[in-house]
Parts: sequence; C-alpha cells; structure tokens
Amino acid sequence: MMRISRRPQAPLDLGDFDLLLPRQVETVLPEARQDLLEEALWAEAHRTAPCAPRSRARRTAWIALPAAAAVMAGAVIVAPDGSGTSGTSGTDTRPPKADAKLEPGTTIGLSATVDRISLAAARQPALEPRQDQYIYVESKVRGGRVDRAGGKEKLVVTPLRSRQVWHSPDGLKSFIYEPGHEFMDKNGEDLDLDSADEVTDRGSYNSVKSLPTDPDALLKRLYRWGRMGDPQADWTAFGEIGQLLEEQIATPRISAALFKAAAKIPGVTLVDKAVDATGRTGVAITHTGPNSRQEWIFDRNTYEYLGQRDVLVKPYRGLEPGAVTSETVVIKRAVVNAKKELPDGTTL
Repeated sequence: MMRISRRPQAPLDLGDFDLLLPRQVETVLPEARQDLLEEALWAEAHRTAPCAPRSRARRTAWIALPAAAAVMAGAVIVAPDGSGTSGTSGTDTRPPKADAKLEPGTTIGLSATVDRISLAAARQPALEPRQDQYIYVESKVRGGRVDRAGGKEKLVVTPLRSRQVWHSPDGLKSFIYEPGHEFMDKNGEDLDLDSADEVTDRGSYNSVKSLPTDPDALLKRLYRWGRMGDPQADWTAFGEIGQLLEEQIATPRISAALFKAAAKIPGVTLVDKAVDATGRTGVAITHTGPNSRQEWIFDRNTYEYLGQRDVLVKPYRGLEPGAVTSETVVIKRAVVNAKKELPDGTTL
C-alpha cells in the first residue's frame, strides 16, 4: 500500500511527476484502464500535495471524490469515478459542449450572497449519525480523462450517471455503487480501510464534526500548510471546502462557517448565472485556478446547495474556454443503519 508523508510538501511539478507514472510499454493492463489509473493517480497526487496525511491511495481509482478533488492543483484531470449516467457504460468521446459565454465573476454582492447561503445552511436539519450507522449520499456525476489515442492528447468527458456511497462516521467502512463505471463491480464494492491512519484529514464525519465553527479559525486549519494570498494555497483551501460539499455531511453550524470562510479566500467571486448538471439554474461561488474555474452552484431563491462543476478558462487539450469538464449534483443525503440500506428503508 502506498503511503504519503504527513510532512508539508512543495507543490508538485506536473512534468516531473509524469516521469513517475507507469508507462504503457511496461504494463500488461489494457490501454484504456492504464490511462484511467494514471489520471487517477495524478489527480490524487495533486489533491494531497499541499497537506498530505496518509492517503487512501489503494482506493484512488474508485472513490477519489469527484469534481473538486481532482483539480485542486490546477490540472483539469478528473478521477474516473466522477462519470456517467446510470445504466450506461463506456465514455462519450464527443468534446463537452462549451457555454456560449463564460460568465464573469465579481466580488460585488459576494458577501451578501454568502451570508444568505450560510443562513440557509445553518437552518438545515442536522444529520447526526451514531457510530454504528452510515452516511448515505446519492449523486449524479461526470468527469473526464486524457485520451492519448493517435498520439494526441485530448480530454474526453463521460456522460452523467448515478453514484451512491455509504460511509461510516469514522471513515473506515465504505460501500460504493456505481454500475456505469467501466471497471467497478456492477454489484458495488466494499472499500473498507484497515486502520484510522488510512483516513485522510477531514475524510470522515467525525473529523469534519471536530472543525471549528469560527470562520477565521477554520481558515487557519485550511491554510496550515500554506499562506493566504499564495495562488496554490488559495486554490487548495477552496477545493478542500468543495470536497466536503460532495460526499460528506457537516453540522449546520460548521456548514455555515465553511461558506463564510470560503468568502474570505482571495480570488473567490460570485457568478450570477450558473447551471448544474441537471439543468437547474442558480448563482455560483467560484474560484479560478490556472486552467479551470470551480463553481459551487446554489438555488437562486432558497440558497440551497445544488452541486458543483469545473469550467475551463483557457484552451486545454482540444477544448475551449467555457467547456464543462466535470460536474456533480447531490440528489440526497441521509443517515441509514447499514451498507446498501436506502433512506426509505429498502435495500439496494
């Protein structure tokens, strides 16, 4: 099992890291799977580079959090689990459709909007699992991988598909059901860990619950390996909060604090018009990295969190600015009593 040092690390250089990845000539894996595993490894290295506790490396190819997790360090390379539509398989090799216009971000109205989002989060009913229960999250996700066919690298984005996960509060026990995934067992897979050392920081409900509810104290946690105002550290801090919006739950007070903390990150802006993966429109809180902009989308009227997406701001591997390269929409969060149990009491 690969281990990653707990010590702070300098940001990875993509060109150097690429030299560490297995080459096609050295492996007997099918080319398509090898590409997916390489991209997942690369994405995980970016996700953990600024502050790297022991990693869930053995699970990277299957459950690295979709959308935000894979692009923290600026590379628009999305782990293969964030992809597809329920009942579909394979990938859609057509380039993702670019928006007609990349809506500009602004700081005007940002503070007031974040206040409304934080208030809406604070008013949400608390989901508080017992230690013998499971956090259930159902979502629709899509992501991308680099296709090297024909000697040219291009980004291909998969269709939207359903994803269901079950996590124990301590982060040690998990189950994922994503039948549209190319390599995952169609009946789902257990992804249990052996010890608490393998659970990443903020990788469990218990760790998230221990976060401070003061936004400034929360920011100190997010920047513990970096300095506010450094573009890499700012991008990483925003991305860390984005992860918690995906397949985790937090208490209402911590959720509110996370949004207030995000508004203090340099470079965060408000986009007045955004669309989630299911076509719902709303407002977005955004942060721009070297190649893409990460957008958290909220209902315009209720300020409820809808989902997030990554949108190119520069040409990248055959795609133009405005192309959506990954998306996640959260459908349901709940607390259940066992793996495979659904919120209505039935079993998967």
